Amino acid sequence: MFQSINVGFRIRYFRQLRNWSQEKLALQAGINPAFLGHLERGLKSPTISTLEKIVSALEITFAEFFADETGISDLKKSEIQRIEYAVRDLDADSIAKIADIVQQIVELRG
Repeated sequence: MFQSINVGFRIRYFRQLRNWSQEKLALQAGINPAFLGHLERGLKSPTISTLEKIVSALEITFAEFFADETGISDLKKSEIQRIEYAVRDLDADSIAKIADIVQQIVELRG
């Protein structure tokens, strides 16, 4: 079943994930900052071309932008993606250690 994606929410989410201001994303994407604000608030809809500029500036794929992890709430999804973004440049050993720590926290909450 098709689920509607809130494009403005997704743009804001990925922008905030990088701790970027609207101005920074707009500059990176080559679009007007006020227009970006309208997109994020759902007041305007982007063309495919504009969305491609935004997705490219955010260094993600369309697949990542429109990903729907069924069964995971938007809040959990955004936090999981935040963790993924934070550790993506770490070496495998560091990521394994972080995974062990997370597992221990989950077990303590058990």
